[in-house]
Amino acid sequence: MLGFSGDDLIVSGAVISRSGGVDGQVATFVPQADGTWKAGFEMPQVSGLRPGDFTLQRLGLNADTLVTPITRKAGSSELAWFTRTDNPQVWRQMGFLQGPPGERRMNFGGAIAMDGRLLAVSEVSVRPNMQEADHLRHPKVYVFERTAEGWKAGGTVERDVSMKPWWFGASLALDGDRLAVGYPTLLKPFRAEQNFASLEAPMVCVYRREGGIWKLEQEIQSRGISPFLGFGHRVALRGDLMAVQSIHPLEEGVEVVVLRRVDGTWKPDGLLRPGTGVKTGRGFGMAMEIADGRVIVGDVSAVEGGDESGRVFVFERQADGWMESARLAPKVACGPRSFGTALAVRGPWLAVGHVRNENAGVEPGGAYLFRLDR
Repeated sequence: MLGFSGDDLIVSGAVISRSGGVDGQVATFVPQADGTWKAGFEMPQVSGLRPGDFTLQRLGLNADTLVTPITRKAGSSELAWFTRTDNPQVWRQMGFLQGPPGERRMNFGGAIAMDGRLLAVSEVSVRPNMQEADHLRHPKVYVFERTAEGWKAGGTVERDVSMKPWWFGASLALDGDRLAVGYPTLLKPFRAEQNFASLEAPMVCVYRREGGIWKLEQEIQSRGISPFLGFGHRVALRGDLMAVQSIHPLEEGVEVVVLRRVDGTWKPDGLLRPGTGVKTGRGFGMAMEIADGRVIVGDVSAVEGGDESGRVFVFERQADGWMESARLAPKVACGPRSFGTALAVRGPWLAVGHVRNENAGVEPGGAYLFRLDR
């Protein structure tokens, strides 16, 4: 997992706590005048863990705040949050952010999105082999705002419970006062044989904050855009561009659709298809970023020649539609299906995450840095 906090690059990775107390690591890398990056001395850990708790599987970042979920083995979830100290390279854990009091929110933090002082939190988890009891029948998306006094509730969005909105909030993207919520009809991470499907069409729901209230701006339904019930599995949003990953929940189909806001309405703008010489897989679109009119797509499952490490594709809008303008590959050791797990963009810099692979001798995971202006 990675992201930019101001100009600094933050790199971490998921961990299951074995002994409780504190666990995991958060590394801060600072850009230098000569174009290199320097690792900060301090690598804080998440505190308040119990054996079997799962944390650092997602990051929310702004210039001075870091948020990460903790999935408790006991069957609840919350967010740990950190702020920078007087030493800007050092983070300090300040406490925990929880869902509504009196409610047991099992997947609080299933997806998070942060932009500026706003944080959106969903409670849908798509981790594989979930027990049926681990899933909420009526998931909501909560918005919080960071103030000088701490976090305050900033509103809630939800769907009609009678429509069985099982997967509302499978993905989130936040851009200023606009929030995109991925809402597939069907996903299947359960161990059970039954398929848990919503009664509504797969869609991305776009909300806009007006006068402190989040109002539905548009339902972008998959009809005429994508045939897959997993439309909205991942979503990225920046300005007038949106990228949506659409998957077949039971088979191998996957595609990434671009939408553009024209005269206040989101409309399809084309599919993203890499150029020749590479075979994409199920991972195409699991990580996505939008920057300077480009759509950047990671695919850990991509195979090019005999290289199975994964690829990152950069797409730009041409006269004939969206075309691949660059294809990124690791130039140093990287294990199979490791490259492209996470993406983050800041100015000309693109950070690409990779996970460790003990069998391939790649230890630990980390990030590759590319300059998009070269």
